[in-house]
Amino acid sequence: MDAFIKRCVVTAGLLITTHTLGSVDALADDPKIQFDMPAVVVAQDTSLAGQGREVSVQLVLSSLIAGRVDVASQNAPPIDHLLVRCRMRERLPVIDFSPKTELQSDFAGPISVTNKDEQSDSVGLSLDGVVPHVGAAHFGADDSRKRSDSTQFQRQAPVQAVIASGTTDRGRGVYFKFRWTTQQVLEGEKLFRVSFAVPESWRGGLLEVSVTAHGIDQSLFGSSKLRPRASQDFVVAVHQQGDLEAADIALRLAQLDRKLAAFARQHPRSGSNPFTQLWRRVVPSGADEPSESQWYQGITSDRLDPYTDQQIRSLPMQVRVAVLGYSNAARELLELGQEGS
Repeated sequence: MDAFIKRCVVTAGLLITTHTLGSVDALADDPKIQFDMPAVVVAQDTSLAGQGREVSVQLVLSSLIAGRVDVASQNAPPIDHLLVRCRMRERLPVIDFSPKTELQSDFAGPISVTNKDEQSDSVGLSLDGVVPHVGAAHFGADDSRKRSDSTQFQRQAPVQAVIASGTTDRGRGVYFKFRWTTQQVLEGEKLFRVSFAVPESWRGGLLEVSVTAHGIDQSLFGSSKLRPRASQDFVVAVHQQGDLEAADIALRLAQLDRKLAAFARQHPRSGSNPFTQLWRRVVPSGADEPSESQWYQGITSDRLDPYTDQQIRSLPMQVRVAVLGYSNAARELLELGQEGS
């Protein structure tokens, strides 16, 4: 029995070591991709007379690619495309957005095509000999005919969508897809604007943004496949321009969000013992396992009840206080425009 237990321990140790080394190698090959976005934005009133109230928000997404060594132009880019989705938590209708879908080509102009067909006929006769009493003699005849047909035309250069955008959720959300090309690099800042139809009493809200970077897995056997390389969710506090009270609540919400993010790094998982935390660090969780910041994402996206959820109740007291403060500030901002209605 003891020998069997020892064999199990050794086998488990080998599996953990192999899995850890494989994970490190996989992470070493992939560049680290980070995203950033402002926590507070101002909504400008863009209403037109007689067409209801409309506000427009401008967002700036920053992307950083770290650990990339192969920067030569012939190498495949670290990101195939970025997919950005955003919507108001109140599910307000989308009126307009930019940038729109944009097509580009790697060619500077139309492609010239020339078809040329040549036909040549030649007939020749040559006689060489020696004539008595005269000497050498040469007789020849040649008949040559040549015909050439040439056709030249221009063909439109092939194009691809470098930016694709449109609505989702029956017009309650919008997406932007940015593709890495020879003329567009996805590292750095990307600017986009969204306009929403809002009630007359609207003063502020919460904009939910999700960003996913997709890359191509080069395979030795079979075809290459796209897979997500990095993703991050943001909750942006929005307040109408010139509203000091709404701006104060939005700023307080942003400060509490920063505090919760710091707590999430210190307490990645609630209600787990040290052995469980060590095992989860050694063996990555599967797709159906909760992520390390599940409680943080659950609170900021309003999927968890801060008063009754077991995950929140098992967190330290100072973290629970920050969670309740964040939830109260979010509710204040959403209900701000309903006070006078």
